[in-house]
Amino acid sequence: MHDAMVGLLTVACGNSRLDCLRHDDGARLRLDAAVPDSALLSAFLRERALVRCVACSVVPNGLQAVAALLVQARVPLLQAGIDLPCPLPLAYETPHTLGADRWVTALAAHRRHGRAVVVDCGSATTVNLVEADGTFHGGAIAPGLRAFTAGLAVVTRALPVPRLDAVPSVPSRSSQEAVDTGVLLGYCGLVERLVADTLRAAAGPAHVVVTGGNSERLRRFTRLRADYEPELLHQGLRLLAGGRA
Repeated sequence: MHDAMVGLLTVACGNSRLDCLRHDDGARLRLDAAVPDSALLSAFLRERALVRCVACSVVPNGLQAVAALLVQARVPLLQAGIDLPCPLPLAYETPHTLGADRWVTALAAHRRHGRAVVVDCGSATTVNLVEADGTFHGGAIAPGLRAFTAGLAVVTRALPVPRLDAVPSVPSRSSQEAVDTGVLLGYCGLVERLVADTLRAAAGPAHVVVTGGNSERLRRFTRLRADYEPELLHQGLRLLAGGRA
């Protein structure tokens, strides 16, 4: 095992999920990001000796629960974008507003593929371009599937709630099938268009990489040709810790 992985914990805090991964044994814990179960988290952190933690959060104070327990265990916590700056050149006009999760996934994709378009299917959907020389150019931020469904429910209360695990049908022959199909295929169309435009903006052929919690739903129905790498954020955090992709 590579020395950088021994005792390494990486933590990704999104809008909905706190995702913890121990790299020496592959153990995983996923908790509600808003109200993480402190007992489960504490037990997980005590299961094996930890040497350091590298983390990324898209929400302010999202790592408070982890940080408090790591302080008790005397395990250093290094946060991407705060303790660990972006190692990629940034061609981004407002780097102070750039979420670290975007460049961390771009770092992992670039290390593996070179020039890449990175699609992250989370609570928000991001499509980012990293060039062959490692320059991060940014990209689009669009609604995620949860935002699609929540928005539809707010403005069209008479319609049924979309079923995100349904199978689209065209033409749809019921209101339920119609919203299922519209949300699922509409989401795929959104991603496909953003990726197509980003590929045209790249300086040459680029690898398309898809990650995030809804990546499997996208994979089921999209026409997009891409590699699906669900652990891309943790791979990037491991690189920041000095490990290998």
